[in-house]
Parts: sequence; C-alpha cells; structure tokens
Amino acid sequence: MTAEFVVQGHSLSISCSVRISIFPEHGADGETLIKNADAAMYSAKENGRNRFQFFTEDMNAQVVERLTLENSLRLALDKKELFLVYQPQMDIATGRITGLEALLRWQHPDLGLVPPDRFIRIAENSGLIVPIGEWVVRTACRQARNGKTKGFPPFQ
Repeated sequence: MTAEFVVQGHSLSISCSVRISIFPEHGADGETLIKNADAAMYSAKENGRNRFQFFTEDMNAQVVERLTLENSLRLALDKKELFLVYQPQMDIATGRITGLEALLRWQHPDLGLVPPDRFIRIAENSGLIVPIGEWVVRTACRQARNGKTKGFPPFQ
C-alpha cells in the first residue's frame, strides 16, 4: 500500500493501518469483532502508522484507560485541574535567566499528577489540544503580566 502510483498524471501515495480481530477468538458476534478491531486500530496508530495490528485482550484495558483520560481531560479546564509550571531558560555565559518556558501539568482528582506523556497525545487526537493551547497562552500571559506588576523583571 505504500508504493506510489500515478493517476491522471498525478503521483499519489496511500498508506494504511489495518486492524484485525478473528472470529471466534476475539468475539462471537459482529459488534464485538468490530469493537475489538477498533481497539487494534488505535494500537496500530499509537505504535506508528502504516502497519497492521491483531487484537489482543490487553488492548481493551488500554482503550478504556484512554477513553477515561479523554473524558476527564474534557472536563479538566472547567474544573481548573490544569496548571503551569515554569522552567527557566539560562544564558550559560552569564548565568542569568533570560526567559521562562511554560510547562503544562494536570492534577487529576483521582489519578494524581498525570504526566504529559499520558495526556498530550490524547489531547492532540481528540481535538482538545486547541482549547488547551489557548488556555496555556492566556494563562502564561496573565501570569507574566501579574509577575511584572509584582516587581519581577519581564521575561520572554
């Protein structure tokens, strides 16, 4: 599927991720087979596109975890569970702080501090990254402005 081909003078390339569930090992009815094939598809996409993936039982747990995190992440902004921490950027020659990098963190009420590597990809894949990104920019600017009024020097 990854070989290029020409259609009406245009060079095209198509790739695919194939999801596989097998009757009766992975389900006794069409609905279960499709649900399990969907779990295999998400796994194939997360492990790099252009591949095939057979369903395995542990994929259901991964899908449930991802859906749970996605649903919680949808509410995290309203519940004020997201916050920023700042990492200084240094000028090595002078040892002075030249700027601050805002880092997004998520304090989940039940899961505790959720690492970014567990929720950023979910935010990207679910379309939540845009409103979260807007919140990050607004919050960082507001906090920078508040710091300036409290006597801190301006930072990038």
